[in-house]
This record gives sequence, C-alpha cells and structure tokens, in this order.
Amino acid sequence: MGRRGTTVCAEGEDRMGSQPAEFDEFAACLRALKERADLSYDALARRTRIGRSSLHRYCSGSHVPQDYGSAHRFATACGASPEELRRLHRLWALADAAREPDRGTDITDMNVGVDADADADAVPEAAPALGPSRAPAPADEPAPRSPWHPARAPALAVLALVLALGATAWGIAAVSGTGPVDGTADADKRPLFSAECAGPVRLGQRGACVREVQRLLARAGAEMDVDGDFGPQTLRRVTAFQALSRIDADGVVGEETKKALYAPRGRMETWPPGKVRQRVRKVFREVPDDAVALADCQSFLDPFHIVPNTDGTRNWGVFQISDAALRKLGGTPRDALDPEWNIQAAHRLWNRTKGFGDWPHCDRASSPEAVGPALVSTVNGRASDKSEKTVCPVAGQRFKTPHHDRVYLVGPGDRLYYVPDATVYFNLWDDWNGVAVVSDSVFADCAWDEAHELANGLLARVSGDSRAYIWDAWYGYRLITDRTVFDKYGFSAAKIQTRPSLSPISGDSRWR
Repeated sequence: MGRRGTTVCAEGEDRMGSQPAEFDEFAACLRALKERADLSYDALARRTRIGRSSLHRYCSGSHVPQDYGSAHRFATACGASPEELRRLHRLWALADAAREPDRGTDITDMNVGVDADADADAVPEAAPALGPSRAPAPADEPAPRSPWHPARAPALAVLALVLALGATAWGIAAVSGTGPVDGTADADKRPLFSAECAGPVRLGQRGACVREVQRLLARAGAEMDVDGDFGPQTLRRVTAFQALSRIDADGVVGEETKKALYAPRGRMETWPPGKVRQRVRKVFREVPDDAVALADCQSFLDPFHIVPNTDGTRNWGVFQISDAALRKLGGTPRDALDPEWNIQAAHRLWNRTKGFGDWPHCDRASSPEAVGPALVSTVNGRASDKSEKTVCPVAGQRFKTPHHDRVYLVGPGDRLYYVPDATVYFNLWDDWNGVAVVSDSVFADCAWDEAHELANGLLARVSGDSRAYIWDAWYGYRLITDRTVFDKYGFSAAKIQTRPSLSPISGDSRWR
C-alpha cells in the first residue's frame, strides 16, 4: 500500500555532476522515490533483499544496477506508480547505455561478492545466465539505443578479476553463462536447481525460491513485485510465462519451467494500460466507452491477466476470453495473451449480437449504481467524516477510501482482502450498502502493508447440505463456520449457488 503523491522521476533534474548525466538522473529518480516514501536504507534493504550499501550507491549515482529488476524492486517498495516505473525504466536504460568500461558496475550485480553490511537474508543479485537483463521499453516510448555493447566491458573486467583471484571453473561458468544444468556449480549459479528448491515452486509458498522465480520473471520483462510471496500476481505471471514459452500452463514452476526461466525464449513484452485503452476504443468504435469499461472491469487493462475458474478452466487476457470461447475462435492461450488478438477476438464476439452477453456480470461495472458515489458512508452504523481518522475496520467490514473505488474486506484474523471487480462483489453481496468510506491513511494507520485478492469469489453449497462455503481461486472452498459468521460479513443468501460437489475444499483455513 505504497503512499502516492506528486509524480516523481521527471527527467533532466537534480544532477550531481561526478558521473555521466544519465547516472545522475537515474539516481535522482531513486532518491525522489525514497524521500517520498520516507524509508530508510535499512527498511529498503529488508523490503528489496538488496544490500544497504548497494542501495546507497544506486542513490548516490556512483553505480547503476546491472539488472533492471533491482531498480524495479526499489521503486515498487517505494510505492511507484506505473507511469513512474516506465520513466524509471527509461532512465535506467539510458544510464546502462552510458556505462563506461571501467566504471559504474556494482560488483554485487555480477554475483562475485556481497555487501559487508547487507542483511543476513539478503539475496545478492546474480548475473543473468544469458547476459544482462533488458526489460522492455514501454510500447508508447521510443526504445533507447541498444545497451548491449557498452555492458560487455564491465563483464569482461569482472571475468579478469575472477581469473586473477584464481577462480574455479564455476566462477568462469557463472560469468560466461555456460555450464551444466545439474550439479553443485549450477545450483550455486541457479538457485532453483539447488537442494532448497528441489521440488516445484507453487502457489502459497514463501521464501528464497519464490524470490528467485519472481526475479527471473522480472528479468524476462514481467512487471511484478519481488517479495518472496507466491500469491495471485506471481501465479498469473508464471502462467503467462508458461503460455508464451509453449509450456503446459499450470502455474506451477516445475523442472521445465525452471529451465525456461534461466533461458527464456523471448521477452514478456506487452502493452501498458494506456495503449490497451486506446486500442479498445479504436476497435470498438461503435461502443468505445462501454468496451473500455468492460475491459477495465475484466482485467484492469492488463494483457497478462489470467483468472482460474472453479471447473479448472481459465479466462485469458484483456477481455478474459474463456477456454471454451478460445476453442470456438480457433485460438490458444498464447494468442489470447496478445492484446491485439484478444481485442479483435472480443470484438468478433460482440459483433455476433451487438452486445456484451458473453460478459454478463461486468455489465454492472458501467451501470450508474455501481460507481463510487453510491457507496454508503457509514462506519459501525454512524456517518463517517471523510477527513476523520477512523478506527481500524474489524473482521466483517467492507470499506473504501474517498479517492479510490476499490472495495476492501477485512476477513478472518483481520486479514485484508480486496474485491477485484464488480463481478466478484455481486457474487457475494446484493448492493453497495454497508461499504464504509474511511480515511486514505487507513492502511498505514492499521499496519496493512498488503491485501490479498478475493479472486473470482462466490458462495456455494453442496446439494442436500445447508453449510455454505466461500470460494476464491487461490485457496479453494472455505467453510463459513456458522450462520452468525455468514451474517457478520453481510453475505447474501440469495447468492449461494447449489452444486453437486465442491472441490477443492480447504480444511486449514475456514472462514471464521
């Protein structure tokens, strides 16, 4: 829940002068993000798993990270907006291209050493197996001049240093990007092949193995957090990577996916929301506003948005085209992740009836009663002054902030969930009544630094059984323990779907 304020990272400001101008501009952007977030280097080191002294060097302009993923982790930890992330990427690419042969490469970026003052659990940034990572330039910006050639000299300098110190064959392989797939040497260079990460990496896991998966996805161009938590965002990016790599898209990082992550066949390049919105309006020239509202409701205009369904199928891309619709359209998941194909395919579906019947629930997203001003401004039954600092919402309460229409739900154990769209909201509740409007500072005041998606949520029961369950795509069915709990959350009994069977049912995380 990073705090947002005035946009930072404007180009051409705050130059320090001791390094190339591109270094100084990149560093100025990092410093502005850090100052706005009011985070210390120690706090950033804990959040990013990058050594404190490396962070200080990046902000001082004396070094530029070899891998853009490091800058992305820094910026997301500071609450950067998508626009700021795009500007930071451009500044990093220009600084990387301006790198001189004997300056500006932090040795920790090449996996030759670790900062003396780095956190004990910090992960040094390893050299990419196939050379320096190049995150894609945003589609609406001109690509900077290729930085590949200037980046070679620092790599050769590090290789010379390793040889001078009597490096082992592993050291040479680590820099050159060659070596066996198995064995101790490769496990050191490729953590996913170590004993610690021997099994598949999957949803619900946390720790260093997940961070490595996230780091590799970010290196391949995916926009995502590197936080060590395999949640819905990571599941979507893994599934997208698998589909794009022509691997069985099951969302589980097994042996084949691990190999592909270290040797990706291509970049996870896609369109930013602005370009998606512009293209949707142009293709759906008959109903541009409705089409954009629908796409935003379906996927937040994210071409790599993937949502699993209760029957094991998935919906893909900008317009969340289902597996069944894909078969009718003669497409594949890989096709559906191409925003141009997805938008054109959605228009073909729309053209059959001149309506959005294939997306019945999200029609509500553009209806007058579904917008923010209709929400009820009460907390515990009393009116809420939007400027008032409210008491922290408790389990069972729904709320939003004055300047954003996303609805949050406080779940069991005071765990914070967010409702991703109107479809999910109306699968659980009848109307907007009962949603409190609270202060924008609620997340900081109540120590909520993350929210978990209530993905594809719905209510269900088994035929002949009165017990109700709540489903979400990441945890399966969870039993709502009794009617008191059901009423506490304000769920609508009319929304309960009766099914012949429910699977999977999670016995470890009941909805209490």
